[in-house]
Amino acid sequence: MESQKRAVKKIKMNKKKKSQSSRKSAYPSKKSNKPKMKGKRSGKSKKALLEAKKRRQKHKRKMMLFELLGAVLITSAIVFILSIFLFALPKVEGYSMVPTLRDGDRVYVNKRGKLKNFELVYVKIPGTKEKEIRRIIGMPGQKITFKNDQLQIDGQDKEEKFIFDEQQKSQENGRLYTDDFSTFTLTGKSDIPEGKYQKDIIGVVEMRVLPLHLLQSF
Repeated sequence: MESQKRAVKKIKMNKKKKSQSSRKSAYPSKKSNKPKMKGKRSGKSKKALLEAKKRRQKHKRKMMLFELLGAVLITSAIVFILSIFLFALPKVEGYSMVPTLRDGDRVYVNKRGKLKNFELVYVKIPGTKEKEIRRIIGMPGQKITFKNDQLQIDGQDKEEKFIFDEQQKSQENGRLYTDDFSTFTLTGKSDIPEGKYQKDIIGVVEMRVLPLHLLQSF
């Protein structure tokens, strides 16, 4: 009896093992599924990281652009405010200042510059909205005479090197470069009155800035 019981028990144990092995082969273990799930998750995480990096770079470019535009606007505002009180950058129009300046030249005007004889100045033309560049040949209190292309200030001859070549050419052609005039013929007074033209002077032309190859200080 005892041997029979042992045989029956052994048969039952063998059946149980077979059933367990068949279950294992029918259903894959959880361990075999884990690597596959991990691969999918890692792929998604890499894509998310790349997209986040792209968004950060895009945001950074936008911020840099905004900062650049802000800097340009602030600089332009500062330059505009300073130009009202300190300087101007007018463009020469016409040929009245040839050979010193030519049509199209751009000059720097110092609105705080000191006025004196033979300085180039940027002036408003009285009675009009026009502005031009002229040269001072006489200051308030001085007596000016211009005769036979010779300038005199308070009775003394003054050399004008800036128009010497033009004067020579004109004289060779039998004519004067500048018509005769005097303080009296222009103003009815013997000398230049105080405050006669200062209110119309915007500033002193100190430099030609354009074209660059003709950059020059005066």
